[in-house]
Amino acid sequence: MINTSSLATRLAAVDSVLRPRSVVVIGASPHGRGFTSAPLKNLARHGFAGDVYAVNPKYSEIDGVPCFGSVAEIPTAPDTAVIVVGAERVPAALADCARSGVKSATVIAGGFAELGSRGLALEEEIRTICAEAGLHLVGPNTAGLMNVADGYVPRAGLNHPEQLASGTVAIATQSGALCNTLLNRVVAYGQGISMAVATGSQWNLDIWDFVDYFVGDDRTKAILTIPEGIHDPAKFAAAARRAVEAGKPVILLKPGRSEVGSKAVQTHSGALAGAADVQISILRDHGVIVVDDLDELWETGQLFGSWPVDSMPADADGRLGVLTYSGGDGALAVDAAEGAGLSCPEPGPATVKALDGLFHLATPGNPFDYTGEVVAKPELIAPATEAFLNDEAFDVALIAAPVWSGHFAKWILGPAVDAATASRRPTAISLWSAGELTTQAQEVVRESGLPLFDGSHRAVAAIGRYVDFLRTRRRLLAKQAQLPAPNPRRAGELRVLTYWESREFLAQSGIAFNPACAADDLETTVKAAEQIGFPVTLKVSADAAVHKVSAGGVRLYVPDVDSLRHEATGMLEAFPAGRLIVERFTPGVSMALVGGQSDPEFGPVIVFGLGGGYAEAYRDVSHLQCPASTEQIEAALARTRFGRALGRGSRAYCTLVDTVATASRWFAENPTVHSFDVNPILVGLDGAMVAVDARVEILA
Repeated sequence: MINTSSLATRLAAVDSVLRPRSVVVIGASPHGRGFTSAPLKNLARHGFAGDVYAVNPKYSEIDGVPCFGSVAEIPTAPDTAVIVVGAERVPAALADCARSGVKSATVIAGGFAELGSRGLALEEEIRTICAEAGLHLVGPNTAGLMNVADGYVPRAGLNHPEQLASGTVAIATQSGALCNTLLNRVVAYGQGISMAVATGSQWNLDIWDFVDYFVGDDRTKAILTIPEGIHDPAKFAAAARRAVEAGKPVILLKPGRSEVGSKAVQTHSGALAGAADVQISILRDHGVIVVDDLDELWETGQLFGSWPVDSMPADADGRLGVLTYSGGDGALAVDAAEGAGLSCPEPGPATVKALDGLFHLATPGNPFDYTGEVVAKPELIAPATEAFLNDEAFDVALIAAPVWSGHFAKWILGPAVDAATASRRPTAISLWSAGELTTQAQEVVRESGLPLFDGSHRAVAAIGRYVDFLRTRRRLLAKQAQLPAPNPRRAGELRVLTYWESREFLAQSGIAFNPACAADDLETTVKAAEQIGFPVTLKVSADAAVHKVSAGGVRLYVPDVDSLRHEATGMLEAFPAGRLIVERFTPGVSMALVGGQSDPEFGPVIVFGLGGGYAEAYRDVSHLQCPASTEQIEAALARTRFGRALGRGSRAYCTLVDTVATASRWFAENPTVHSFDVNPILVGLDGAMVAVDARVEILA
């Protein structure tokens, strides 16, 4: 990647490609609907007010735009260029820009990788031209960008609506197709965008440069991203921090979570990505909202446009009030609330009194069902909604509506929407869409400007993500909390230590193991067991038995000498090059794990949570960059089911937090350790913890 120097330099570069006063399209053509003709058509139909030029020696003008044989012939150097020529002609086009004083360009062409060694040579030539001229680049392999707020839309594609509304969310993806898909989904649901960019191969400017720019844009309140890899963890971390401080969340969808998906991403962009679950945990710890599907990006983003973060009370903590026209839909909403990390407290006495005074059939509560009484008496809806939304028991509210059409949309849903619009309580509306039947109801909500969701479950999930951002932001801003800087470890040949070597190696890690002795023959094994005391556990430690259980190298609860002699004899015969490890048999009521992984982008990461045979099946673990603070570990453990089962403040909980903290520091300070896995750590009835298995992988 070309060094884009300081943050100020990068922001100025992004500004030149997103807010130019003039632009030249190199390789422009009047023909068809392809890449070469689309930028000029888009600039015209979206009303760009700046100067527009074209470069193509075949024409003197294209659709009224003056056309030149080269950039050098244009009387005044344009601020930026959009280059739509093929890959082989890109270096000459960039050299023309550089000679003419153009300081930024968007390169649409792909196909560099497909050209093999010739493509690599072209890439090197392009990088050299840009570096020597200080020319900043978007792409290649991109569909381009758009600044809807300022009417600058030079995209190399016409597959978006002719009319685009300016909104409060910005989009930054690598994939041009996903950028366009997301854009069209946002528009289809009545939303607008401020800006959008597909960064493509990211040879120069990348997603985090645009995130930084969007953070500083007053019109943008949330940033929707789909990166195919983090690429520059330090730049990401800095951009994420600035976004958190500004109260503008980075909302991120990470492709490549499955093994097949990861290969697809690497095939597409060449991005080296770490384990998805590890990176998702790290992203969330940096204040990033990670979502699971494309629509969750804009669904969550719209809340930040309607509910500015800085306008929320300092103690807002996800107390959700639900108004509904259907008891069943209300039940669905509060069921979803628990999984979204929200609570649904009962309304206060004043609200109960007000609602009791209005209704004969409805029972005040949360959720509050208007009941069918409002069909005959729609005049009850507005005062009931006002009374409920004024209740200080709630931070945020949801009005969950069924399939309303025609009369019901205007006269039954309308009064609730009007009352919510007038209320100071942040309120969202959910509707179950049913094609043309619910079009009028959707328009009633959209005209109000309130956030609209397709179904109460999607609304509650988005509200949960919004509230989680508030909590994370408070934590990160408290005492200017600092997260560890990304510190990727060097690659190299790896060696897996035997079990006994692993135990000894981990002696300084802060993890307590059960008493054990190593033995090389039968008699030494017996003496070790008598010293430790029966019953014991017998294990083999050998290069050939990394996975001891599957290799037949573990015997639990060996009760006496005769049993020990029998089991030890069999193990020594099966593993003649191995050693036998005699351990005190330790019962436990539950199992934890503590481990470490070297993420290729972020470096050492500590992993902790539910252990034993349940670890892979339930994946109820947390991941943190090393070294992790006690506060971080406590918060992360509390988010797991295992942590909640241990009970915050219990001896086991506190012991696990201390163990993880010490192990994370040890892992950070030992760069030769590639990974370690201590599983299980047995939790006793008294809350004491003792490790009974370990595996360490080091750089050879």
